[in-house]
Parts: sequence; structure tokens; C-alpha cells
Amino acid sequence: MKKRMIALVLSSVMILSLVACGGEKAGEKKTSSGEKDEEQYINTYMVSEPTTLDPSLRSDAYSSEILISTLEGLIRIEERDGEYKIMPGDAETWENSDDGKVWTFHIGKDRKWSDGEAVTADQYVYSLQRSADPETGCPNSYFVTPILNYDAVSTGEMEPEQLGVKAVDEYTLEITLTNPMPSFLESTDASIFYPQRKDIVEKYGDQYGTDADKMVYNGPFTVDEWTHNSSIKLAKNDEYWDKENVDLGAVNYQIISDTSAITNAYDSGQIDFISASSQEDLQKYEGDDNNTYTKTSGGQITFQFYNTKDEIFSNKKIREAFTLAVDHDDMNDMGFSGMREPLYGWIAPALTVGEKSLREEAGDPLKDLKKDLDKSGKTAKDILIEGMKELGLGDDPSKLDVTYSLAGTSDWFHTFGEYLQQMYKETLGINLKIDFSEWGIFQDNLTNGKYQIGFMSWGAYYNDPYDMLSVNMTDFNQIYTGWSNEEYDQLSKAGSTEMDETKRMDDYVKAERIFIEDYVTCPLATSVTHQFSKSYVHSKYVDYGEDWLYFAHPGWKNVYTSGR
Repeated sequence: MKKRMIALVLSSVMILSLVACGGEKAGEKKTSSGEKDEEQYINTYMVSEPTTLDPSLRSDAYSSEILISTLEGLIRIEERDGEYKIMPGDAETWENSDDGKVWTFHIGKDRKWSDGEAVTADQYVYSLQRSADPETGCPNSYFVTPILNYDAVSTGEMEPEQLGVKAVDEYTLEITLTNPMPSFLESTDASIFYPQRKDIVEKYGDQYGTDADKMVYNGPFTVDEWTHNSSIKLAKNDEYWDKENVDLGAVNYQIISDTSAITNAYDSGQIDFISASSQEDLQKYEGDDNNTYTKTSGGQITFQFYNTKDEIFSNKKIREAFTLAVDHDDMNDMGFSGMREPLYGWIAPALTVGEKSLREEAGDPLKDLKKDLDKSGKTAKDILIEGMKELGLGDDPSKLDVTYSLAGTSDWFHTFGEYLQQMYKETLGINLKIDFSEWGIFQDNLTNGKYQIGFMSWGAYYNDPYDMLSVNMTDFNQIYTGWSNEEYDQLSKAGSTEMDETKRMDDYVKAERIFIEDYVTCPLATSVTHQFSKSYVHSKYVDYGEDWLYFAHPGWKNVYTSGR
């Protein structure tokens, strides 16, 4: 099995990596280092407040990080001996019909919620119907697209009850797809497929998921305390079906946004994990035997994107100029301290069709476009001025009013903002303005179209290029660019249901090139998580200190400490 999933990573950069692969009853420990500590806990951090724990409304990495440890889905995709393996979650077993359209999941009768209530098939039905219901406003509902009647339900033409999901009996869930989907089983590890309790949702209404006591949990942990903008404490869920294999009694998060404060907390032993954000930090921690270095890469990208509804960036030539003016190698060295890997396409390198990497098959379309520009004898600045003239904005780039929005206020963001200003001044003659804001404000501005250029990271849910192509489709537009292209939509949809791998790859490659060549975004780099943990932190089945597979189910279920 070469496919895996993680929670959605829609966030500003420099977030804490999700740190563990879940473990089940099978297999043997690879990282036992003496006796386990009598008191089992982890101290860690996240850089921003989760927006909600409502699975139907969650859209940021911080919320995802909590949800993946406190809720359980139908399956768990885990790393075992360097390979991906689909393991039971709430579903003990599952099967697919001969025509590939009907999936049947058999939920274990020992699956419980934290209040002792049974996990049942109708809770999965309710959750999927709620997410598909346009009145809910689910930002991730596009992941439900393959399910029969989703399109009609999402537009209000059909009732949510007509979505292709049903409870055959109390513990049997049936999901019917419009067409066979090669990667559907893997996609059910996403948070959009987590169950929800109708009684709890209705009890708390708009407050559902906003506090520790306004949720119920079926995962390895519960949210024990949530002091907003300060700390979150997880506790072992005594009702969890596999609690015997959960070692940690508590996971204590501090919410820390300042880079220096994070470093000080790690160095003083207040937290057990840190993500290095500079070569200096990387060298510092690599040289200390008290730290364990783990690298994860390939599935998350960093990019800038344009509001195509904005007066200036509605012009393709202006978008082209801002894209082709970027020196990817220089940006990685100077903007990202050499901590990432330059990227010249939209699809992350880890995503495959069968055994083939789309990135290898598609090549580097942005490199090709830069070569074409060089051959033309023009510069990015020449293209910018052409676009300005088309809009009647003259030919002086220094007078162009452009603001670049960043979702952070830390020292790193300010330094990166200064780099962007210098880069665009030199290449385009632009006097670039930078808007710094916290993630919540940044997200609201995107949603309302109140931006010109944005910057963020996006991580794949599951191992199929459709995962990353779908966010740009007309009906979904998760990056809030306002862009739409009918051929792109058709190719992306066709690829997602095409069983022939050669044809599927061809559809995806063509769709990506349409997106890149319309300059809706400028992919910048593949994000690489350089994570350090204290040497007493271990995980079953996977070694800290090795490069981890990107798509294995993250979370705290399988973590323990020995020798704290």
C-alpha cells in the first residue's frame, strides 16, 4: 500500500508538524528504549488557536491537529515497516461491490463515545448529510463529491437525506458513489468522514465544537481543558475501543506564536517537540544527542495566489509577471533559509497515480514557462507593463498599488515580508505593501475577497492528485482565487473516476498545466518539516529519527515516553 492521508493543512507556514502515526494491535514495537515511563504525557505547542472542533466547519491545521487525536473515522492509514497499511478505525471490516460503486463498512460494536454512547452507522450518515447540506456551509464538502447525489444536494436541488449514504442497520454503513473512485477508501480517513452526534450538535447549536465541554469524542483522547489562546489539554479517552494500546495519559499544548518563545520553551524542557525554521536551528539541534531529528516532506506545498476578481490581478499578464519574477532557488535560500525544496508545479511530489509520481510525469511547468520567457527576449517587468497598459494603468510599476497578505505577525513573517518587498522592487519595480494579520483575520479576508496576493501552505488529504486539483474547481474554490475553467473542471473530475492509470495520469497532467499556465498561483516550494523531539519520545512501529511517510495517519495514539 503506497497511499496515506493527513489532515488538511490549510495554514500559514511554520506550523507544528503532526507528530505521530497511529498504532493498532498488530505488529511489534520498533522503538522500545528500556521501560516506559510510569507517568505518560507529552508537552507540545501549536502556533495559533483552533477555529473550531466541528468536523463540518473545520478548515485549518490547528483544528485538524486536535480532531485527529480526539475523533476516529472509519479507517486509519498507518505506516508499518516503511509501507502504508489500511487499519481498522470505527469500521472493523469493509467491502466494495463488483461495480466499484457501493462501499459497505461494518462498525465494531465496541466503538464508544466518551460519554459511553455507542458509535453507530446513522451517526456517520448524519455527519455526511450535514456536511453536504449547503445550509451548513462546510468548507470541505467537496470531499463528499464522489457520493451519489452530492451535486444536487449541495445546490439545494435535493434534500440532504437523498445523499448516497444509509445505515443498513445499527452497525452497517453503506456509501454509494456516482462512479467508481480508485482512491475512495483512502479518502475516508479525512476528517470530513468523522461521525457526529445529532443530539450533541443540536444541543449546542452555534457553540458546538467551540469549547472542550461542547463536544463528544470517539478517538484515543478527549479535550479535557481548552483555555482559549493559551492552552489545550488532551486526556486519554477511557471509552476508546483500543485504549489498551494508548500509552499517553495526557497531551498538553501551549499556544505559542513567537519563534523565540518556542525555542526557549524547547531549550528549557517545557515542550518536547520543535520544528526547526532555520539552518542555525537545524545545526544546533542536530549536534545535540538529547534531540531526535525526524524529517517529513513531499505532501505539502507553499505557494502564493492571486485574487482574480481584483481589478489588477484580473489581468493574466500581471499575474504572469508576478509569477515569473520569482527566483525559486533564491526564495528557498533567502526566504526559507534553505529549509524547503523549490517547486515548479501545483501537485505535491508525494502524490502518485498508482506507482508513478505525477510530478515526475508532468515535469516542471513553471520552469518551462520561464524558459519560454527567456527565449522571447522579454522580462517579467515587460510583461507587467503590458498588463498595466491593458488596464489603462500607465507604464510605471512604481505607481502600482499592490498589497501582499501574510497570515502571521511573528518575526519570521516580517523578515519574509521584507524579502518579498526587495525581490519585487528589483525584478518588477513594484513598491509592494505587506499586510500582516493573524490567521483568523487572514482567512476572513480571503473568504470575502479582500486581498490581492496571498501566501499559504496546502497539504494533501490523501494520495491522489485529485485531492489538490479539486480545491481549484469552480464549485469548490478553496483557495478563494475566484478562478474558473470548465476544461480544468472536466479533466479533474474525469481523472478522479478513471480506472485506467495511464488515462488518469494524462487527465491530471493536462488539468495542472491549464491551472499553471493561467497563472492563478505561483507554487514556491515543497514544505519540509524538520522536527526535533526529546530523545525520550518514542512511537510504536515507526522510529523517530527516520524520514516518515507523509500520508500515514498522524496523531498521538501511538506515542510513548521512556527515560524522561
